Amino acid sequence: MFTSAKWIWRKDEAMADEHVDFVDKFVAKAGASYTLTIASDSNYALYINGTLAAFGQYADYPKYKVADVVDVTDFIREGENRVAIVVWYYGIKNTSTYYIGDAGLIYEIKDSAGKILCSSSEETLSRLSPAYVQHKGDLISGQLGLTYRRNEQAADNFISEDVPGFEKSRIVEGISYKFSPRPIKKLELRDRLPARICQQGTFNYTCDRETGPNLQHAALSFHFVISMASDCGFNPVLKDGGKAVHMKAPEYADGGIYFIVDIGSETSGFIDLDIEVPEDCRIDIGWGEHLADGRIRTAVPQFWSEFFAKKGHNSFFDPFRRMGCRYIEFFVHSREVKINYAGLRPTVYPLNVKKYKSGNLLRDTIYEVCQNTLIQCMHEHYEDCPNREQALYTLDSRNQMLCGYYAFGETEFPRASLRLIAEGLTDEGLLTLCYPSDMDLLIPCYSCAYIIQTAEYIEHSGDATIAAECFDVLSTLITTFVNRMDEKASGLVPNFSGHKRYWNFYEWQPTLMGETELKDYSCIDGPLNAFFSLALQSMAYICTATGLGDAQYYRDLADTINRGIAIELYNKETGLFETRIGKDTGRYSVLSNALCLLCGAADGLDLTNILRILAVNGNDGLDYEVIPNTLSMNSFRFDALLRVDREKYKNIILDELDRDYLYMLRGGATSFWETIMGESDIIGVCGSLCHGWSALPIYYYEILDN
Repeated sequence: MFTSAKWIWRKDEAMADEHVDFVDKFVAKAGASYTLTIASDSNYALYINGTLAAFGQYADYPKYKVADVVDVTDFIREGENRVAIVVWYYGIKNTSTYYIGDAGLIYEIKDSAGKILCSSSEETLSRLSPAYVQHKGDLISGQLGLTYRRNEQAADNFISEDVPGFEKSRIVEGISYKFSPRPIKKLELRDRLPARICQQGTFNYTCDRETGPNLQHAALSFHFVISMASDCGFNPVLKDGGKAVHMKAPEYADGGIYFIVDIGSETSGFIDLDIEVPEDCRIDIGWGEHLADGRIRTAVPQFWSEFFAKKGHNSFFDPFRRMGCRYIEFFVHSREVKINYAGLRPTVYPLNVKKYKSGNLLRDTIYEVCQNTLIQCMHEHYEDCPNREQALYTLDSRNQMLCGYYAFGETEFPRASLRLIAEGLTDEGLLTLCYPSDMDLLIPCYSCAYIIQTAEYIEHSGDATIAAECFDVLSTLITTFVNRMDEKASGLVPNFSGHKRYWNFYEWQPTLMGETELKDYSCIDGPLNAFFSLALQSMAYICTATGLGDAQYYRDLADTINRGIAIELYNKETGLFETRIGKDTGRYSVLSNALCLLCGAADGLDLTNILRILAVNGNDGLDYEVIPNTLSMNSFRFDALLRVDREKYKNIILDELDRDYLYMLRGGATSFWETIMGESDIIGVCGSLCHGWSALPIYYYEILDN
């Protein structure tokens, strides 16, 4: 993809969490078109003649490098042109969204005749950026990765003009020159969103801790906005072309000024700030999905960044750290601030969004909010949630794919994510937890989910080429499970134990949450084996579609697993499948019974009690506890019911979706939640209010309500 460009970096060795500036120049003629090809580790923003022309490295691996090819004709003028690039090198291990590689940048610009106008080389000038506090390594969370500290007091205008401090770059050895083109479209950057100031006052920090806890525990003194900014009304709106809000702390109040803006709905985008302050000062920024605590929850995880404002006018747009949020708070360490704008610029994946009209206002509204949920969870790849993790999982993305086939009618995006996931195959013959990631944690059933969603992709797209490309990976995953089949347990697969990296997780419910298994013991999990059976059946379908492998071999294995499930896990006295044997024996769950019914293990058995608990998602007057599903796993419950009697259960499913999603709408949802408990779930502090797996009504409205 590159003709002469080389991987480069600044003169000195790279360190984790550093921003590096690069500059180049070239001469262009009128009447031509121009193409930029670029890749970096870890993320880049490229400016031509002072204007942002390209941003956002595709999430890749050192062994699977992806380069962007971008038409930059509109940014180039006749005569001399200036290229300025900022690259943020993460350089940290064990996050859910980044696989560590060597710091590097490679780029070249060609005209329509193929002439190279400029390219990365040792002649490219570079420096460690003075506009950021470097090498701090501040993690938002282990899933999301780094935040930043912007230092506008030291920043200069290198993007538009020559400044001192640059040196020639060095060639970086060892990074692959084998590139794949970006498999999906580039993200679109939208205009500033109107940001309504919904709360304001003065603050004092009550502890000397990190920024996130300081924001979370600050002593706040609320003041009406008219007592701080007399020239504006209540709840002023910040927007392009709108009136600035000039705030001054009341004389009787101590501390600096804080204000919180509401951008109206759950959104993914970049911070955009245009403010004026009377002296150099720090502005602490927090972001989140709700104000359940009277402020944004910034301490768990650490949803914050720092901005060191200079005296006078400050204008800053950050093209790197994408935020998923509805609210943003600004704690200004000054007694006065003039706010021209403080808010967000959305960045979205370009999609054709279907207009759903069923004649049912509630379902139409739910469908639309589900679409927003999906959109906020689609960028370089599928994301479980835009706020807390932005991570690609197989099981989450399986739901997102099913919904997206109907909501957007495109298959390019799911294909790219399936390709990226395949790069996560480990030496153990299982997939890593997230992609791209070097995390030392494996959920075995998620490897089965990958095979299932690959088969579903073929069903909905008619494209078997991705399965053919990744067939060796799919076969390896199956072999890993086959090699663990235990004849003493009727051929079933024991759960994975003996190493802390194995996490036998199935669902955010007791017994099903699993644990990292440090001890070896015999334990048979119903969900794991049912997932394996479904994966085997999906593999047989893939073999038929691709013409590769032996489909009958996988069908026969699935029959073996189904017989074993019926023998070992079905309790004739209760008429239910137990969730596991060997540990917590005797516990029943909706998920395990749904999966066992769906995979065919219940064929020929008495289904009376299974159908009772699936229909109501829990205990239906039975004499034993049944663990219900959360939203994430309802697809397996619904599909199991539909497998038995579509006409009988379709309205039960639709009515339940109407009920649960109306509950979230009444709770103010502009996107749908990780679980029905909302923000208070997941250890009581960080339940996501936008989670891709919760867009399932799209799929079931489409296949049932037509």
